[in-house]
Amino acid sequence: MANSTVMIVDDVESNRMLLKMILEDDYTILESASGSDCLNQLQESEVDIVLLDVNMPGMTGYEVCTEIRKQQKTATTPVVFISAMDNVEERLAGFEAGGNDYITKPIDPEHVIERVKHFISHQTETNKAKEDANTAMQVAMEAMTSSSELGQIIEFVKSSQIISSLDGIGEKFCEIAQNFGLQASVLIHTTPPIYVNCKPDSMECRVLNKFKASSERIVSIGVRTMINSDDMGILINNMPVEDESRYGRLKDHLAVLSSICEGRLQTIKTELAVKNQRKDILTRIIQMTEEQVQSFSEKLQIHDKKSRQVMLDMIVELEAKLFTLGLDEDQEHQLMSLAYNASETLDGMKNNTKELEGELSIILEALYDVLAKDN
Repeated sequence: MANSTVMIVDDVESNRMLLKMILEDDYTILESASGSDCLNQLQESEVDIVLLDVNMPGMTGYEVCTEIRKQQKTATTPVVFISAMDNVEERLAGFEAGGNDYITKPIDPEHVIERVKHFISHQTETNKAKEDANTAMQVAMEAMTSSSELGQIIEFVKSSQIISSLDGIGEKFCEIAQNFGLQASVLIHTTPPIYVNCKPDSMECRVLNKFKASSERIVSIGVRTMINSDDMGILINNMPVEDESRYGRLKDHLAVLSSICEGRLQTIKTELAVKNQRKDILTRIIQMTEEQVQSFSEKLQIHDKKSRQVMLDMIVELEAKLFTLGLDEDQEHQLMSLAYNASETLDGMKNNTKELEGELSIILEALYDVLAKDN
């Protein structure tokens, strides 16, 4: 209690001197000769207890005590009245004004020391209890806040798994950063690079590109924090440096979120590489199939044309030679019918060739559909 401060308020100097002599070995003493001066000093100084005379010119001790209780700073500061008036009415008036105790004159030094010690000890315990309560409340609030932030991170993990684009991951990161009250910009390391929440010629992008070459994963400069990884760079422009607890917690969250994004970006890049490889293979298959269908169609057309011409030549030659064989009319008619039937059969085979070309075209169309779905 050596650092505790006692204010003695009395318009009579000898009364103040007596109380000072009793208490100055154990406490710091402030003196005041009037109520108004007492109130002024209380606004400027930290006081642990006030020993207040009742009968003073100007403001009475009761009026002074009433004003002390109105001020937030001194609303709970112990006030002990010291007066020569020892009756029930005076004591009640003191308690009604907000006093904590009433000591009558002539004063007993041991009693004064005991009451001052008692009230200062009680006030210290009260203040400690308030501090403990405030600390407990703060811890509880931080726990609830941390729990809420953890819930958002878990939701981020779930939602990021259904994102299939690189820029979508960057946008999702900026979204959760905004939920934490942070302004984030993201650079995704691709060719060409992908910028999220910043323009390519902005200061943020210049910082991200410069930091890309750094070997450090996390760098903090004032309110700015930068996080670097193989697949992305992150810039936070407004870290809460004034709140050490929240600053440390958010920095940990950002590191976790960065790792989650890194894993998801690698997966998406792998999926895109497989998709592009599949697309290339499918494109080559389609190109090869088109060439084969075209070649087959051309060969069929040439074959059909040659076959048709051979058949026509044969019919013409057959008609020319029938006259030299000496056949009767029925025999000639029968032979020519066989020739015409063979020609019609050949025409029928041509129709089958067109059907085959149509089926090959259907195969090509199916391949086109698969390619379109992959894009």
